[in-house]
Amino acid sequence: MINESYVDVGGHNVFYRSSVSLNRKGSLMLLHGRNFTSKDWVGIKAFEIFSAIGYDVYAPDYPGFGNSQNSPEYKFSRDFKNSSRFVLDFSRKLGLVGFTLVGPSMGGGITLRTLVDYPDIVSSAVVIGTSGVDPMKDELPRVGVPMLILWGEFDDVIKKDDGILLKNLVKNSELKIVPGAKHAVYLDNPSFFFDEMKKFLERQKN
Repeated sequence: MINESYVDVGGHNVFYRSSVSLNRKGSLMLLHGRNFTSKDWVGIKAFEIFSAIGYDVYAPDYPGFGNSQNSPEYKFSRDFKNSSRFVLDFSRKLGLVGFTLVGPSMGGGITLRTLVDYPDIVSSAVVIGTSGVDPMKDELPRVGVPMLILWGEFDDVIKKDDGILLKNLVKNSELKIVPGAKHAVYLDNPSFFFDEMKKFLERQKN
């Protein structure tokens, strides 16, 4: 079951979708890209699939996106600094700590910035065709959590070279090229995405 809720973050209403697992192993926070919202995770049944394997799932619409109110406090600039503060504030409001952060494209840049700025709140991360690698390249070697990097074989938005660079910068990371996929690999090849996610999450529990 997918729940739709609002929470006050920084004095503004933030909309989010969530699902709860009956056999809880951990929590996932699913971010979204610039031209997307949390609704895109609904279409590929991400809530049902992740809850079935034991994870509570939380997917917010960023302030100013989807059903969330705009907030001047969280600007989504090229360096992503204020957007990482949103992840911190949203997770605190829901009492989340030690969760896996999943971010495609702009959401990946927000994920990387969060790992740099607030490393203690995230236990592992998955980034998908992520932006922000080059602007953060001097800081990314500080990232210590396990990271799965997914990149579309035919990504025509952000070059695969950024994925290779990211893998070289983050010691505890692995890069998977997704066959036949373009930029939004979780939408283009959801079966590959979920298979790799399940294997990655299982490794974190062993």
